Amino acid sequence: MKNLFVCLSIVSILLFAAGLQAGEGKKQEVASIAQSASLGSATKDAVKVNGMKQINYFTKGTPTRSIQELDDMLDNFHIGTKLTAQQEEENRELKRKIIHGTFDIRELSKLALSKHWNDISQEERDRFVKLLTDLLEEKALFSKEQLAAKSKSARKYRIIYRGDKFVDPKQTIAFTRTKVVIPSENIDISLNYKLKRQDGDWKIFDVIVDEASLVDNYRFQFDSIIKKHGYADLVKRMSDKLEEFRKKRRESGQS
Repeated sequence: MKNLFVCLSIVSILLFAAGLQAGEGKKQEVASIAQSASLGSATKDAVKVNGMKQINYFTKGTPTRSIQELDDMLDNFHIGTKLTAQQEEENRELKRKIIHGTFDIRELSKLALSKHWNDISQEERDRFVKLLTDLLEEKALFSKEQLAAKSKSARKYRIIYRGDKFVDPKQTIAFTRTKVVIPSENIDISLNYKLKRQDGDWKIFDVIVDEASLVDNYRFQFDSIIKKHGYADLVKRMSDKLEEFRKKRRESGQS
């Protein structure tokens, strides 16, 4: 399989996937909405090339426009191995802004915990959402961070925006398709999003990379741990992983 986590427009949120349950991972086969949705081609594809402005911005307020604006925000991300303290802080602030302003972490948490969400109290739900948010802030990886370690040739990429499909009658849930192309490495990645409309804004609650769903991956991990060790153990593992990330950052000299 191609390296799915190279030059993605927003993802990859690798988070703590390789650490919560050593030896218990499983690659999920995910049925993509795109297989059954007739997305059509009424809107011409918009393309972004290596940080240049997009051609054909989608209409303001549409799900795809939200993704385009998110990709534009990432153009302000500092890359390199010798960033100043100010640049490191600007990166962290941008990451916080993206995670809090663009993602619906509560919806992601609810779907990832699935049936276990109903088994915990409101206080436990709030704690879980805060914990997952902190983990994402600490360890979420975005395309520019990944590209910093790649050769210049690998940085020549295109993002193709292919429009939206509303999956409910009230048009509050959308499936948005994009594709990332890296010609020099013969990589062609399907990168799709599920978004939910909240107070006029579109928030991401799932990311699907070549039919591998972030939510489904989390759901499998969380369910496996809870069934074997209990919900409290899942929270402990997440808390321990968060402290591990923070400790490494402190030891590296970052604030």
